[in-house]
Amino acid sequence: MKSLVLLLLVAVTVSSVVSKPLPEDSEAEVHKEFETWKVKYGKSYPSTEEEAKRKEMWLATRKKVMEHNTRAGNGLESYTMAVNHLADLTTEEVPKGLLPMPRPEEEEVDKEFEMWKTHNGKTYNSTEEEAKRKEIWLATRARVMEHNKRAENGSESFTMGINYFSDMTFEEIPKARLMVVFPTRDGGEEAEVDKEFETWKVQHGKNYGSTEEEAKRKGIWLATRTRVMEHNKRAETGSESFTMGMNHLSDKTTAEVTGRRLQDGEEAEVHKEFETWKVKYGKTYPSTVEEAKRKEIWLATRKMVMEHNKRAENGLESFTMGVNHFADLTAEEVPRGLFPME
Repeated sequence: MKSLVLLLLVAVTVSSVVSKPLPEDSEAEVHKEFETWKVKYGKSYPSTEEEAKRKEMWLATRKKVMEHNTRAGNGLESYTMAVNHLADLTTEEVPKGLLPMPRPEEEEVDKEFEMWKTHNGKTYNSTEEEAKRKEIWLATRARVMEHNKRAENGSESFTMGINYFSDMTFEEIPKARLMVVFPTRDGGEEAEVDKEFETWKVQHGKNYGSTEEEAKRKGIWLATRTRVMEHNKRAETGSESFTMGMNHLSDKTTAEVTGRRLQDGEEAEVHKEFETWKVKYGKTYPSTVEEAKRKEIWLATRKMVMEHNKRAENGLESFTMGVNHFADLTAEEVPRGLFPME
């Protein structure tokens, strides 16, 4: 589920890259759309040069949003995107308004980027190419840092890291489309996993009130561990731009990690929303257990979309998101498409 957020990051990243209108759109149609967008958000620029620059950024954001929504229509994404009033800003401008970042921090980040390049043997053909790659790397870095901060605060059950593919867009990352299958554990391997669980318990000061509770928590921990291992396997083969790790929340469910339980009235509203969504997309499940599982994934997608859109309202994102018919699928299920595409 968490790897979905990488797509959001790329959408902001590309807004600083020069783009052209998509082939199916005429220049006149795109120009009219841009003018309509300017009127809608009260946009005006001090010069024709500035407007040309801002239009390029807007075009890049628009292109990215359209490409993303095409993938969503084909079942490769679990949400849709839209363009808002920040679509003509660069990545640096969005979080800080139009103010540049503090120089000391820039110098530290520049040093970190150089070290990352050396570590991964990265060289680029031109200064323009390096600037583009650094922009993507910065976006990946920001996303990883934000995620890990949430992990520290107890809002995530794993941590992330940066790897060789962190300067690539989602489209560029090599697509190793083979399903990762872990072999059934034999006695020796199972003993190693048990030892790993015991070490993790000691590291995080975990104690449980009963053997039943420990068995329950170990089951959740094993599921988190499997998801992290599968994700990192994809990262090794180039299907992800970051790695994951486990933390003190790895034995908790999504509902437990995300915080307070819903109040009765609020829970009823969310349940009604889920039922409406099921009807809209013709969703049925073979059992109550399966429905509970799918609702859990849907709730996590819904939460992610709501948090993203709240950041968009506050000027921290250049697009908004919506929930579609793949919102009850995990990140692993979406690309493989459990249902045939039309």
